[in-house]
Amino acid sequence: MKRIIIPALSLFVISAICAGALAFMREITLEPIENQRRRTEERTLQAVFPQAASFNKIDIEHSGDITGIFESLSAEGEIIGYVVRLAPEGYSGKIHLMTGISKTGPKVTGMRVMSHAETPGLGSLATLESFYGKFTNRKLAEFKIVKVYGGGENEIAALTGATITTRAVVKAVNEAIDWFKKFSSGESEK
Repeated sequence: MKRIIIPALSLFVISAICAGALAFMREITLEPIENQRRRTEERTLQAVFPQAASFNKIDIEHSGDITGIFESLSAEGEIIGYVVRLAPEGYSGKIHLMTGISKTGPKVTGMRVMSHAETPGLGSLATLESFYGKFTNRKLAEFKIVKVYGGGENEIAALTGATITTRAVVKAVNEAIDWFKKFSSGESEK
């Protein structure tokens, strides 16, 4: 009996100490992690819609890969566009990205990948300016994936070795465009 109680009690004490240490570390790091997430979101909002002076998250019904919508406001507080946050499924998991859409034009003002779990050197290339720059200041029309860029207005050359990642990003941007068109025409209500 003694052979069982002493090891079991020792294991219980060690487990309790470890659980307490983990809970303590979680509590310490929770606020800094949330602050970092908020700063990343603010920087990304400004990057995809640089003309906006501020942003206001709106509570609106959405579906599909859309996870949030922000109004882009001018310095005078006028709504000049929207930023749509999306999370499509990529090759290795969710790709969290934002797409800005200006009411004037209307046009896509930009796209940025915020976080991903894609393959380094392949899918991770979606975070480079050479890829996301292809979405900047483009007309509000469906983007199409091509094997070789032919100079078309809304053509996106597939990332070599990362077609699934390219498809996921392009699908998400097209979903943001569709949402904006429906919202603008009054099909989607605030």
